[in-house]
Amino acid sequence: MTRPILLQSASMYQNGKMETKDIVFTGETITKIEDSIPSNNVMFSISLKGKKLYPGFINSHDHLLASYLPKVGGTEKHLSWLSYDNLYKSSGVFAERQQIDPEILYYLGAYKNLFAGVTSVFDHIPHFVQNPFRGILPVKLISDYTLAHSVGNYSLDWGEGPALEYRMAEHANLPFVTHLAEGLDDDSKQSLRYLEKMDALGAHSVLVHCLPFGPKEADKIAEKGASVVWCPTSNLHIFGKTTNIKLFLERGVNVCLGTESSPSGSNHFLEEIKTAKSIYFGLYGEELSDSDLFKMITENPRKAFRMGNPNALMPGLKCDFVVVNDEKKSTELNVSDLHWKHIDLVVIDGYPIYGSSEFLSLFQEFGLSTEEFVIDGKNKLVAGSPKKLMKQVSESVGYKKSLAFLPNF
Repeated sequence: MTRPILLQSASMYQNGKMETKDIVFTGETITKIEDSIPSNNVMFSISLKGKKLYPGFINSHDHLLASYLPKVGGTEKHLSWLSYDNLYKSSGVFAERQQIDPEILYYLGAYKNLFAGVTSVFDHIPHFVQNPFRGILPVKLISDYTLAHSVGNYSLDWGEGPALEYRMAEHANLPFVTHLAEGLDDDSKQSLRYLEKMDALGAHSVLVHCLPFGPKEADKIAEKGASVVWCPTSNLHIFGKTTNIKLFLERGVNVCLGTESSPSGSNHFLEEIKTAKSIYFGLYGEELSDSDLFKMITENPRKAFRMGNPNALMPGLKCDFVVVNDEKKSTELNVSDLHWKHIDLVVIDGYPIYGSSEFLSLFQEFGLSTEEFVIDGKNKLVAGSPKKLMKQVSESVGYKKSLAFLPNF
């Protein structure tokens, strides 16, 4: 274990505002957050003056096995997820993707999230598919959950059925995660009623999409204390419309944000944040505040996935955070303005995994070997080798492949 790390003069979002704090972490754990902590010879210290430090972002819905491009469809709109899925599975893009080893696809999806400041991602898939990749990726997989694929006529055979999976979630204090109303057809419109009849709608439920729901359904979800995951980019790409998210926010529902899979969703999480803000204004003629967006990518998913204290930046908690270089030097929370180039450092479980070259000494302190590359004109370092990964992809498909959710390695 390395010596304690002191980060000085970071601008942190605390108590609804940006405050300048020092933070110390040792091993995987935050040990101190105070106004001023004097450095000493025992500590390794770095100044973060002029930079913002946020809890690591959480992508609440992705399918990492589908981390591949280009997108499919978009002109034809669908009534159900199944008709789009059939289109995708019959495409040349899918046939090409099938030539690539699943481990490579998982790593592609992990780096896609990492470069956008994501430290944890919920990969919606049965455990036996995900388990080989737990603990080896450059981001953390949220792995403690029960699930169903969906409910209704098009549901895939994931898990032991919603009723039993929900009971298991209650017993073990886990989230029960399912796609719900991923479409505009009658089956989607009735899906909340189906879920309630199965006794699988409650405080442990994490409901992804909820496209056609109105006030009645929003009231029911709020009454039951369930969470909702919003994936606006994918919704618009496949269906031409998205969730009436304002309904859920007005009713106090715990709303999270997700990218969905690459064939229909955003290229990366920062893009999804911008899309969410833009779509909200287009739908309702008013701003979705950055404080609400911030909750959707930090505090709210911690509640939904039962990850402990919703405030991730507290002594005693795991050290997962992202440092942002705010070129505007704004004193306000402004996550909707972030681009790849602004992500200056990502620390996961107390280890620097990705960051700007100015943090080379921190990587060296941990004895980590890094790969260097340029992203949006900024020199970056990353643990592992995305360049090697992309070389493997190109060798698998027989030509030099590039993917918009990664830099051009």
